[in-house]
Amino acid sequence: MNHLEIIQRLLKEKRSLDELPATGLPFVTISRQAGAGGHLLAYVVLTEFLKYEKQELFQGWHVFDKQLCEVIAQDPQIQETIDTLAREKYRPEFRDFIESLFTGQSSQYTLYKTSFKVARMLALLGKVIIVGRAGAMVTADLPQGIHIRLVAPESRRVIWMMKRFKLTKEEAKAAIAKQDSDRRKLIRMFFHRDIEDPLLYDAVWNTGKVGLDTICRATIDLIRTRAAAKAKASASRG
Repeated sequence: MNHLEIIQRLLKEKRSLDELPATGLPFVTISRQAGAGGHLLAYVVLTEFLKYEKQELFQGWHVFDKQLCEVIAQDPQIQETIDTLAREKYRPEFRDFIESLFTGQSSQYTLYKTSFKVARMLALLGKVIIVGRAGAMVTADLPQGIHIRLVAPESRRVIWMMKRFKLTKEEAKAAIAKQDSDRRKLIRMFFHRDIEDPLLYDAVWNTGKVGLDTICRATIDLIRTRAAAKAKASASRG
């Protein structure tokens, strides 16, 4: 299944989500504190799936993070840069409000509304790992979703950011504070929820104490359990 092509076609045709039937296939969303390992976990899980080449449940999965941004950026209505979307940049509500007064439409609102639409389309198709993009919020009603939240001590996140982006300690701390704040505001503004609320997720992991390999295995177990429950429910209805 080529998720990118399907989403591009649906956006181009301006299709409604109601026209996209749910496949019932599992999907995973990863919410994370900056530097807690969200993107790395996604690719660890994807790599682990390769060990199950004879099991259909684990075939044909894709990770959507920057790729998702690129799909959205190709929509002619989107005027923001890929970098802005990739960092989930939050602009002050007042600035956005003023812009909407002059243009009749907020570009930030359009940007995120499209982002959420694409994330939900991907989830309905199934077999995707969605990093960020309020994935847990926009798919909360879909029963096949596995929602993960990653946190870690600031000290460990600072070290990771310093190594990953060649930053000084102070620059890394500032980047973490900014990204975490932007994501908190995004969830609060659009969904009126607290991103740190553990009840939004199936599991919250501290990557400072639990290795990604352990989290990966637990995620795979959750996928198996959710798929088995669906199969059992379908059998009982039949």
